[in-house]
Amino acid sequence: MLRQRAVVGGLLAAMTVLLLAASARGTIVNTLQGFTDDTPGWSGAAEARFSQSGGNTEVSMLAASARIQWLRGDNRWRVLGSARRASSGGEQIAKALMSHLRHNRRLSDHWHTLAFLQLQQNPFIRLQSRFLAGLGLRWDVTRGENRLLAIGAAHMLERETIEAECGTDTDQRLSMFLRAVVPVRDGVTIAGLGFYQPLWTDFGDGRAMAGLALNVELTGNLSLQTGFDLEYDSRPAAGVDTTDWSTTTGLSLAF
Repeated sequence: MLRQRAVVGGLLAAMTVLLLAASARGTIVNTLQGFTDDTPGWSGAAEARFSQSGGNTEVSMLAASARIQWLRGDNRWRVLGSARRASSGGEQIAKALMSHLRHNRRLSDHWHTLAFLQLQQNPFIRLQSRFLAGLGLRWDVTRGENRLLAIGAAHMLERETIEAECGTDTDQRLSMFLRAVVPVRDGVTIAGLGFYQPLWTDFGDGRAMAGLALNVELTGNLSLQTGFDLEYDSRPAAGVDTTDWSTTTGLSLAF
């Protein structure tokens, strides 16, 4: 019990540190990809990326990110954070903040609980702050070596403050996702991910994200990653586009 509390405390501390120097690009954050699923104890990875974005974020970005996982028995804890510099004409124009803490407990070979906390700030979409807390279930339809098809759903509490607007909005949303990982050949995988997050009271007020990523192992721990993400918000803040897209290319070093 004491050891478990120490681990949880350590992950919360890591989440805080990552938040202070973290960034996120858009509305929905991909928090599901990039982890080693079967390594007991501590594991993680660090990445460096370059991206070119359009829509609300027509800028170039240099980014570094890190993710940490602790797996013991039926419990899995994950912390994510990143640092991103957005520039235009050689000058820094903005940076966004994100930190994510996630827990899964295995109920059976195919069913897992999911719980998460997330903090976000993104000036590109006038998002001064967003706090998310969610609880739900994930069903692994099929799972194998470098192969996965999973479906998940959660109830999500959302509190957000928009720049230049008074007050804080509190909403209750449904968060659904579909994730697929398919091996192309040895050392090469393609991963697809989709999120949809509508209000429980109005399914016409929803946010969506779809992403596709290619991962190529260069050595045992070093991988080349490239991907494309598309995000949609049916009712964005005034002056903000409904759709964002981004491409990424970079290296990932596992540890």
